[in-house]
Amino acid sequence: MSPGCAPRTDPPAPLPAPIAVPVTITPPADLLRCADRPAGLPEDPALVAQIPTRARAGIIRLARAFGANADQLDRLVEFVSPGACHPTPSASSPKD
Repeated sequence: MSPGCAPRTDPPAPLPAPIAVPVTITPPADLLRCADRPAGLPEDPALVAQIPTRARAGIIRLARAFGANADQLDRLVEFVSPGACHPTPSASSPKD
C-alpha cells in the first residue's frame, strides 16, 4: 500500500470557532408606522339602543379584532424602534 492510501492515525485538526456577525434588517418606513385608532361610535345611549342586537355584536367583534391588530402592530414597531409608539415618560412629566 502506498503512503498516500494509508489510513490516518492522528485526528483531524479542530475547526476554528464560528464568528458571530451582527445583522440588522430594517423594514420599510411604511411598515413602521404606529396604528391609527379612530374614534368609536357616539356614546349616545339612545343611538346604541337603536342598533339591532346581532349588528351590535358584530360591531363589537370587529372593534375587538381591530384593537388586537392595532396592538400587535404597535408591539412590532416598538420591537424595531423602541419608544416610537409609546414614548417613555420624561422626568418632568407628572407621575400618578
